[in-house]
Amino acid sequence: MRRTEEKGFSEKEQEEITRSPGDDIERETPTEEECDSVDEIRASRELAERLIAENEKLKDAAARTRADFFNFRQRVERERERLARTASGDAVEAFIPVLDNLERALSSPSGDFDSLFKGVEMVRNQFFSVLEGLGVSRIETEGKPFDPAFHEAVAIEETGDVSLDGVITEEQQSGYTISGKLLRAARVRVARAVQSETEQ
Repeated sequence: MRRTEEKGFSEKEQEEITRSPGDDIERETPTEEECDSVDEIRASRELAERLIAENEKLKDAAARTRADFFNFRQRVERERERLARTASGDAVEAFIPVLDNLERALSSPSGDFDSLFKGVEMVRNQFFSVLEGLGVSRIETEGKPFDPAFHEAVAIEETGDVSLDGVITEEQQSGYTISGKLLRAARVRVARAVQSETEQ
């Protein structure tokens, strides 16, 4: 007599006990479609991993590009400041000889007014030539048509000559441009034609 029968189990119950729990489930081999699905899932995962890695590389490249651009902007700003300081220094250096000549003219022991006047006039001409070298030009005024972009009318002078209407008759303060850009408008007196009572 078997041990299990001794314990009171029937042969059928014995069979149930010795059978493993997964024996009821039929084992099926995967079909071709299932294999294709598994391969597709595996391929999709690999693609996703590659795309994630590529995305990280692109993020790193974008961060480096932003940092490079920021550094470039700082370099450009520093260079601009350096050029501005250099240009200012060049302009000041160009005016030093003018100042030297002005001091010579003022320290001249001679009491001759004419020679002092000529000396100051020479300094003024030297001053204008330095300004021209820096790109500064004096705005033409007298006899020219009034242009509000370059002239400021400070007075109106009535005239009977219609051809002089809107023409500058006198400059009260010089105006200047640098490379075509207005530095200061010229202050001028402008003619305005007025009909006389006999013409009306």
